[in-house]
Amino acid sequence: MTRRLKRVDPYWMKSAFVPALAVGSGAAALLGAQSGHAAVAVAGASACAVAVALATKPALSAVFAVFGLLGGVVTFIAAPSPGLSPLMRVTAAAGFSVFYMVLMDIVVLVISAVYNGFTRAGLRGFALEFEKSDVTVS
Repeated sequence: MTRRLKRVDPYWMKSAFVPALAVGSGAAALLGAQSGHAAVAVAGASACAVAVALATKPALSAVFAVFGLLGGVVTFIAAPSPGLSPLMRVTAAAGFSVFYMVLMDIVVLVISAVYNGFTRAGLRGFALEFEKSDVTVS
């Protein structure tokens, strides 16, 4: 049995407001960082992170947060840089986890949008082939 994947749907909130908030606040964060206004950059980046987290399904964000936390623990706690206090190590690991989660959510959203665009344009998606099992489960 062959199933063709025609559309990838990683979206949780499908309102047009959510991507607009992500793009607008991301632009505000970049402009704030470029002009040296730290408060604008932090507020814009925080709003962008919230919008991206709202756009993806919570299970995806949770998986990426766990992977980010594992990477942060290895980087900042298991093999720390000299001169970091224990509180700074934990804070850096937590910050790395959130940053990794948001970046990977963005990657999933972009990849799914590109894939969906190609399949709408007439290109064939990838196929999953399943075999019938002779084993019965009771």
